[in-house]
Amino acid sequence: MDLAFELQRLCAQVEHKEIAVPAFLASCARLISAAVTCSRAGIWVFEDAEAGRRLRCLAIYDSTNERLVRVPDETGDGVLAYFHALESTGYVMAHDARTHFATAEFFAEHLESNGVQSLLTVAFSVNGAIYGAFTCTQVGAKREWTRTQLIRLRLIGSKLSLALANATRSATDTQPVDLSSH
Repeated sequence: MDLAFELQRLCAQVEHKEIAVPAFLASCARLISAAVTCSRAGIWVFEDAEAGRRLRCLAIYDSTNERLVRVPDETGDGVLAYFHALESTGYVMAHDARTHFATAEFFAEHLESNGVQSLLTVAFSVNGAIYGAFTCTQVGAKREWTRTQLIRLRLIGSKLSLALANATRSATDTQPVDLSSH
């Protein structure tokens, strides 16, 4: 797979409205999963909420089951710690998501039920402000993420972030995008 070509193709398709936003998000999540080789790849956006920051999931692709999955929005103190880590470094490489300072509280309730062991996240910004994050999770066993995977995820983020922000802002539906049919 020519990653740069695929990224350019996806961005052009959504920009020219050749594909709908849900199909774009689904394709991006699948591409991330394949490019970084992880169990699950997700696209999240940060939103301000009454209780502080909220993470809204736009898409998660589960490569093990070869399907998109729905997950609820995340709020609370764990989201704040995660956000601050992304704000200060731009990424999180958590070999063990249960013990990493940026993810331990965030994943405390969900680790056992979802089997998440390791997490690689890269923040993306729009107009200088953190807008969201691209995530790669490893399910079932811990994984030592590599610099190559981090660089690849950063490349993906830099290529997709503006198209993603424009596509999600222009979508008329403000509810989480329904990806179950893709």
